[in-house]
Amino acid sequence: MINVRLVFASIALLGAAGALSIGRGDGDQSQGEKDQSTLRQVTLLMRHGQRAPVDTYPTDPHINSTMDPYGWGQLTDKGRLVAYNEGLFLRDRYGEFLGDDYSPDKFWLQSTSADRAKMTAMILSAALWKPNEKQKFKSGVDWQPVVLHYWTRPEDKLLIIWNACPKLTVERVKVDHDPAVREINMKNQDMYAYVAEYSGLPIKNPGDIANVYGTLVSEEKMGMKLPEWVHKYYPRKMSPLMVFSLSQNVWNDKLRRLSGGPFVTKMVNKMEDRSTGKLTPKSRKMYAYVAHDNTVVNMLSTMGVWDEIEPGFNAMVLVELHESNGQWYVQLFYRNAPDYETRPLTVPGCEHQCPLEKFKELMSPMIIDNYEDECKVDDPNYEIPPAPPA
Repeated sequence: MINVRLVFASIALLGAAGALSIGRGDGDQSQGEKDQSTLRQVTLLMRHGQRAPVDTYPTDPHINSTMDPYGWGQLTDKGRLVAYNEGLFLRDRYGEFLGDDYSPDKFWLQSTSADRAKMTAMILSAALWKPNEKQKFKSGVDWQPVVLHYWTRPEDKLLIIWNACPKLTVERVKVDHDPAVREINMKNQDMYAYVAEYSGLPIKNPGDIANVYGTLVSEEKMGMKLPEWVHKYYPRKMSPLMVFSLSQNVWNDKLRRLSGGPFVTKMVNKMEDRSTGKLTPKSRKMYAYVAHDNTVVNMLSTMGVWDEIEPGFNAMVLVELHESNGQWYVQLFYRNAPDYETRPLTVPGCEHQCPLEKFKELMSPMIIDNYEDECKVDDPNYEIPPAPPA
């Protein structure tokens, strides 16, 4: 069952962050994009903000660190501030469309069960939905609670799928034995051996490198000194393997359908419902989701618009549904680190302003009618392998 929690963000944080400038990427909006008179619905997917390392390695000089002040895997202060700024960006871009009154019927907020994703969602919504005078519940508190939905990881069928889809795990394991993957492993044996020797971890594939890379990135962004040995391969030669490991989750149409298909299916169905007057609740204007880098890649790749660049912290995909004179169309935008410029994306086979019916046609190979059936495996004794790190 999906969990629902009220969003309680730090009041002290909001006081400090309120003075921040939106700053990044807002000047790049054209006047046409600021005109939201034709906008009818927005779906956004965002990676969580900058965090402390989730994992470590045996020789990590920071292995005994408590990762103050919040702990391992938690958002850093920088991660909190950027998430807040992204909420201000959304308010600037969509304020006229959304209006000032928050309502759970108007705004759907969902994340994965990871603390860093939930907290990013909380802070994003705190900036987006500052209370107006009617909704203030305490004088001097420039904040209001917003409903947050999430599934536990084993239950998640939308944002970070693994246990809920045995068939996906079967297909993903097959990729590890693909000739192209074996070739990558052969070409990088020297790196694998070197990183294994100095990190104390077994390194056998791009995913293993990606895990070490993720730890190093997080520690470096927190201002921690990295050991000298890492600089032989980090970051320049490790980064492509990080991206390669993300690509393995969307290696073919079958994997794209199972990993990104559920999100695209839900999004397309909600746009169809809005265009036909069947959307419930009728006042719903925005669906906001906060998840992980692989979630963003899965979505972009499923739509055919991933540029094979790693989504940075707070990377955001915006999918807008517009209607003008009875004609419905879809527009895609993407904001990625480090500059967070809002740039348009065009689905192959369509224009940037893609007619809704054409968009549905192009997405049809990825639309799933019965996810439970597609996720079944033939072997009743099949055991799902451990989930990869999120």
